[in-house]
Amino acid sequence: MCSGAYQNELVVLIGKLTFAGKTSIEVRVDTYVESLDGIRKPINRVYLTLVAVNSDGKPVEIPKLVIRTEQEKAEWDAGIKRREIRQQRRQEGF
Repeated sequence: MCSGAYQNELVVLIGKLTFAGKTSIEVRVDTYVESLDGIRKPINRVYLTLVAVNSDGKPVEIPKLVIRTEQEKAEWDAGIKRREIRQQRRQEGF
């Protein structure tokens, strides 16, 4: 991956839903820099966890995510592992 974004480069974020639990979703966000000549280079990847809440701030159920491709299945399986790691870290006090 490239080292970062600099002046006169455009930062491009591309998100993709990768996992959905009962009340939360995981979104993979890939970050790129694009120079003025249109060349795009990856600089970062992050997984965000977002929780659906109602007007009272209480978690609410979300629709099921439909998996259609092998790539989506691989992301789903990896999402399960990331969720398990997050749960374990919470139990350990992180």
